[in-house]
Amino acid sequence: MNPTPPIASDPPREPVRTRPPFVGAISGKGGVGKTNLVANLAVAASGLGARVLLVDGDLGLANLDVLLGLVPTRCVSDVLTGQVPLDEALVPGPRGVRLLPAASGRSDLAALGAAGLACLSARLEENAHRFDLVLVDIGAGVGPAALGLATLCDPILLVTNAEPTSLADAYATLKLLRRNPAAGRIELVVNSAADPAEGLRTHAQLARLAKRFLDDELPLQGVLPRDPRLAEAVTEQRTVVEAFPGSPASQGLVAMAARLLKRSSITPPPANGGWTHGAFD
Repeated sequence: MNPTPPIASDPPREPVRTRPPFVGAISGKGGVGKTNLVANLAVAASGLGARVLLVDGDLGLANLDVLLGLVPTRCVSDVLTGQVPLDEALVPGPRGVRLLPAASGRSDLAALGAAGLACLSARLEENAHRFDLVLVDIGAGVGPAALGLATLCDPILLVTNAEPTSLADAYATLKLLRRNPAAGRIELVVNSAADPAEGLRTHAQLARLAKRFLDDELPLQGVLPRDPRLAEAVTEQRTVVEAFPGSPASQGLVAMAARLLKRSSITPPPANGGWTHGAFD
């Protein structure tokens, strides 16, 4: 009698990838360094081992490609009109970052409606599994396109500096975001601070307003220093984390990228926290 043949075991299953973190950056006004922040976080996270998708969410006024010294041949408009799939519109950037460029001087995209936003959201969701982190540079201001993109993201980094006008706009943006139940966790980034104490004071001011008038918490993601190396890097169309890795701004940005990656499946090597204060140290 033949022995009973062994029962074949099921082949090992591939691990199921969950949706990677979508991290958005928003500001109430331009000029606070939001786009520079996002570009540097993307390159820093990629340098720590993450596969990063960088999305220029300032849909009608593209600038991430300029900041990174890239020359795209396709942009988000080609994706929305169905001319190319999203992966064919991506541009290779520094350290392997993939950029989805926006268009330049397109008022129709700047005022993208609900149907267009839903299409863009769907394309991003379909491709997100290929990445460990999706960073979205949301256009400045509080228009429908900006607020719509913000609802994709959790956390949303609210970027400000210590100037009174920037603080007022940051609070107004926070108030509008909090009116939308679909908005995720909002965390503050104080940029271009003269010293850590100034950053902590700025956070304390906004946190008090959020608690008193919105009954909401506003965690601090980080404080980044005023650093002349940032302007030098912009002139070179490079990120400061590449051009001047030993600078205070670069060290702070790498530390922030490492904290954000803790929410993904990647555990990056420990980063020197340096100058930056963060809520997740």
